[in-house]
Amino acid sequence: MSKKPTNKWLALITISLGTFMATLNSSIVNIANPILAADFGISMAQVQWVTTIYLIVTSSLMLLFGRLGDRVGSHRIYIVGIVIFTAGSLACTLSDGFATLTLARAIQGLGAAMTIAVGMGLVTTIFPLAQRGRAMGVTALMVGLGNVAGPAVGGLILAHFSWHFVFLLSVPFGLVSFILSAVFLRSPLPRNREGSLDVRGSILFTALIACLIVFLSGGFAGQEWFGLGFVALLALFIYTERREKNPLLEPELLRNKRFILGNIIAFFSYCAHMMVMFQLPFFLDIVWAVPVGMVGLLIMVNALALGVCGPLSGFASDRIGAFRVMVPALVGMVAYILAALFLGADQQVWLFVGMLVLAGAGMGFLNTPNNSDIMTAAGRAHASYASGFVGTNRNLAFCLGTALSASIFSLGGTLARMFPDLPGAASGIVELDYLFNFRLVLLVCLLFVLISLGVCLFLMHSARSGKPDAREATEAEHATEHKPHEGSYHADKRM
Repeated sequence: MSKKPTNKWLALITISLGTFMATLNSSIVNIANPILAADFGISMAQVQWVTTIYLIVTSSLMLLFGRLGDRVGSHRIYIVGIVIFTAGSLACTLSDGFATLTLARAIQGLGAAMTIAVGMGLVTTIFPLAQRGRAMGVTALMVGLGNVAGPAVGGLILAHFSWHFVFLLSVPFGLVSFILSAVFLRSPLPRNREGSLDVRGSILFTALIACLIVFLSGGFAGQEWFGLGFVALLALFIYTERREKNPLLEPELLRNKRFILGNIIAFFSYCAHMMVMFQLPFFLDIVWAVPVGMVGLLIMVNALALGVCGPLSGFASDRIGAFRVMVPALVGMVAYILAALFLGADQQVWLFVGMLVLAGAGMGFLNTPNNSDIMTAAGRAHASYASGFVGTNRNLAFCLGTALSASIFSLGGTLARMFPDLPGAASGIVELDYLFNFRLVLLVCLLFVLISLGVCLFLMHSARSGKPDAREATEAEHATEHKPHEGSYHADKRM
């Protein structure tokens, strides 16, 4: 007697809860950083390690856990990740010093790397191609809700309780997520046990990502050595991978034009969005002198728009195709950057809110169909690995976007002092100096979004012209969609 298949919608709810938990945790921790610095008596440069160590661990290990998920079952990696993340959250709650908190955050990062690496892959393999967009849209909604709830819930907790309760909040979420995962998640993938894991490549990749993130964080003496370390480790990593029988970087996917170009679209759009969002709190404070309590509320408009448009884009892409949703989304992102260029020292709240809505809607309508198309291009055999690749790509784009935003802003100040006759430069007037620098950041963002738009148009043209690279993955999906897999979810696809 065959085992009754698990309901894919209950499995999606389970994965979405984990997504919400991770997003909520990240946004709350960012709110708590100033209080942590004051409580431990450390500088902001030191307290950034609470965030940086988490980014290093997650970004460097997602590819490894993605490949491991394809070999042993992605649901197993996900469940263990939830356990480790919950244990790390409890360790953060019980921490009594900066060193122990940083170590506990590394444990959290390890658990997050496991869940993020395979989460999107699980959604890909659980849902048939015709329903994949709306399923990815639900996870996008959870990301939006987590980003919206984080600042509000974090502010409420920190106003009445110790910072320890910020981390304690993840513990009950983790326990519930573990129970649901154990009940509703099963591996829908055929097991791939061929070859050994690339341990040497994984160690080198971890080291080079650590050097890159520390270098991009900046603001300390000897920063350049980490940049040199990254270059040297990257060269060694490439040399090693080319001679490895089972490399960490999957050759088949690196040759897949649709997969790589989709990730390029994601990288440049994430990077541009992060550059703008990093600058907006400073803009509201320096140029408009908006009270701190209102800053969070205004910027929440962006997360709300993203959360609402994510599911809508999933439904739309399932019906009319990914590229017909992605192209207008990128055009909307161009429009919001152009609108931001018109922001001035006088308060134009209607223009600012409209810009934030366009920014959130653009990212919401772009991410869901793009992620769905990337995962379809990868195919079910590499679903967990592709999920880890996408997560690593996103994290690095966020890190680079933050660093670039700060660097370009500083360059703008230098240019304004060197060439005071430049349009917008006004040395000695803080608001106008800031606007000049802010607009320079926006111009770089505009370039990045236009690159994403150009790549998207190229992919859409390839799909319409029927080139093999554009169609082979989708055809393979349709051909295998009805084939049974161990633990398959597709027997209940009519539900």
